[in-house]
Amino acid sequence: MSIPNELPMDPLKELGQMLADAGAHPRINRSGLAPSILHDTTYHVAVIACAMRSHASGSRHRILGAWLKLLQFVAARPSLVANLRQYSQSKRGKDRDNWPLMPRGYLGDQTHDGVVELLVAARILGRDGDYLECADQFHVLDALASRVATDGMFVGERNILGQLTDLRPTKALMGGL
Repeated sequence: MSIPNELPMDPLKELGQMLADAGAHPRINRSGLAPSILHDTTYHVAVIACAMRSHASGSRHRILGAWLKLLQFVAARPSLVANLRQYSQSKRGKDRDNWPLMPRGYLGDQTHDGVVELLVAARILGRDGDYLECADQFHVLDALASRVATDGMFVGERNILGQLTDLRPTKALMGGL
């Protein structure tokens, strides 16, 4: 068996060339990989702001903490919307056979937990048992939600959050959390 003497191809260079051939002007930064949005604090704050705007209720902008966590998790993963919708409808009919449809990966989302703790420490959100609600500095989060909408940011996430406004979270729906 012979080992080829060719150098391994450079996938970034090849991709850059393909994009250039298509008329794009790519800039490739080899200093490191781009961080995942799933671990980006700023991203989570923005999605939480949008979720609070579309799902929190009342003058205190209350939302079940586990529901907020699930909303931001699904907003970043559009493929989970249909399963969540089917699962939530089956729970009303007490159909436990659909439990595998419940997106459970959100339970281990420590970035969301840390961001919520930051927002609570900054007095932007407050806790009331299992619920989160506005605190003294909530206007900061509300202003962010306005800016995100005005500037057309996170359109996909906001659309998903909008698609889920008809679902009514309960502790039973959330698996007793």
